[in-house]
Amino acid sequence: MAPQKNIAIEPGLFIRVEEEAQKQGRTPDDIANEATRRFLALRRLQDLQQYGEERARGLGLTEDDVPRLVAESRAEGRR
Repeated sequence: MAPQKNIAIEPGLFIRVEEEAQKQGRTPDDIANEATRRFLALRRLQDLQQYGEERARGLGLTEDDVPRLVAESRAEGRR
């Protein structure tokens, strides 16, 4: 059995979550879990984007290099 944890949500926000859950025929826990999954996925995406930007800076690449790099990559794939 998974461990149970409690999280405090602002009262006004919880009311909105309850209302939305009721409209969708879901529970507030369902809404909170979905929101948490989306938040974590967004954070992963932001971290990956930041990593890519740092790597590009380290390699001296700019947006102007993208079309050339895509064309080179596609040409390599055809070989």
